[in-house]
Amino acid sequence: MGEAKGKGLAVGQTWQSEIESNGKKYLRILVKTHFITEGEDVAQVIVRYVEDIYQAGDCVVISETMVANAIGLAVDQSQIKPGWWARRLYKYVKRTKHGRGIGTPEKMQVAIELAGLWRILLAAVVSAITKLFGLKGWFYRVAGDKVRSIDGQSGGPDGPYWTKVILPLPDPNKLASDISASCGYPVVIADINDLGGSIKGWSNPQLRQIDFADVLRDNPMGQTITMTPLALVRPVVE
Repeated sequence: MGEAKGKGLAVGQTWQSEIESNGKKYLRILVKTHFITEGEDVAQVIVRYVEDIYQAGDCVVISETMVANAIGLAVDQSQIKPGWWARRLYKYVKRTKHGRGIGTPEKMQVAIELAGLWRILLAAVVSAITKLFGLKGWFYRVAGDKVRSIDGQSGGPDGPYWTKVILPLPDPNKLASDISASCGYPVVIADINDLGGSIKGWSNPQLRQIDFADVLRDNPMGQTITMTPLALVRPVVE
């Protein structure tokens, strides 16, 4: 998840901003945490940082990357052995100022394993054709959401995920539901970055009534180094 507006906060401090979405106003309260490592209980982390500021009607939004890291889905690149196709196809992925996408041998190998080689090849062909007409994003539309959710190998050489490939969550809705049951708060798992993003899991289907992707459209939670992987979204009552 871009550079948070609240960069420079001390652990436990918060930063907030207001935004309008679909005619309603929402307060986003960003919480600075420690770096969440593998094996930590996400529900306990949430309680630790929000129990003193949570209000009825709030929803806890947590970063997909934080959850993936906590449950052991951040795999060191040394454990991934790119095959013949991965070592060739990754070279055709265009890198942008926002990152490498799946433009590394390790990420391409994971994409092939998740979606299958033929689907990745089809996605590459469709992407090449559609780009001729100025259309973008078709590779991931064809490859599927699991491939789109592959993350990591980002943040720069000094960052915690530079040598990690982050695998997609196996069942985001169940994870959100389990975390919610443990911490006692409604939970949404989000994958938001500077290019956009989506909501991966809801602890309760009723939470879908709020367009959280739009509420977070300016990526207030930021990227890895800002360590603001959780936020409270609070409807503003006027």
